[in-house]
Amino acid sequence: MLIEKLKVGQSELINVPADEKTLLDLGVSKMDIVALIADAKKAQFTTQCQSARSYAYHTSSDGLAFDYLAAAAEFGESSEQASHAKQAWLQARHSIKALYPKPE
Repeated sequence: MLIEKLKVGQSELINVPADEKTLLDLGVSKMDIVALIADAKKAQFTTQCQSARSYAYHTSSDGLAFDYLAAAAEFGESSEQASHAKQAWLQARHSIKALYPKPE
């Protein structure tokens, strides 16, 4: 787990390991360390959720979106084929959003 940017004194550091010993060695106060590590954990969790969501969209939903667009182009947007394809696509997206909710 890393802290992307950390300002210590006049120096701005990048990709600093988010562990207590390293931060203490850099001269960061113990009170600040707790907040920095919590922020790094939150950032890591957010990135993991975004990656999982993106992968799920790619593997489970994007193909259904193309099916919907193709049906709408071929049969018309209000056709039964397009309606069923759109419903399947939106249901897949809803399932992914429920499985990987965005962190607050």
